[in-house]
Amino acid sequence: MSWNPDHVESKIKLTIAVSFCLTIMSMVILSMYSLVFVPQPMNGIAPADKQFFFLLSDMSKYILGSLGTLLAIKGKEAIKEMMPPKDEPKEEKKEA
Repeated sequence: MSWNPDHVESKIKLTIAVSFCLTIMSMVILSMYSLVFVPQPMNGIAPADKQFFFLLSDMSKYILGSLGTLLAIKGKEAIKEMMPPKDEPKEEKKEA
């Protein structure tokens, strides 16, 4: 089975999108689990939970920043492909 470059690129994009979605979903599910099912102290937040949320915050910033950069680059390329080519003005030769 031979794949053309467009098919391979679409498979790569799908893999990236699915991995980002799974990563973000797992981060949300784990953080909700730790809030709902793990006993919390009555005053304040547990030190381990505080470090976990700090780490989760940094990870989510990195992942969402990467996703935003990827989408911006791909969107920039898509806009270039969708825009009609500009006609360059022709320079007329002046005869003296």
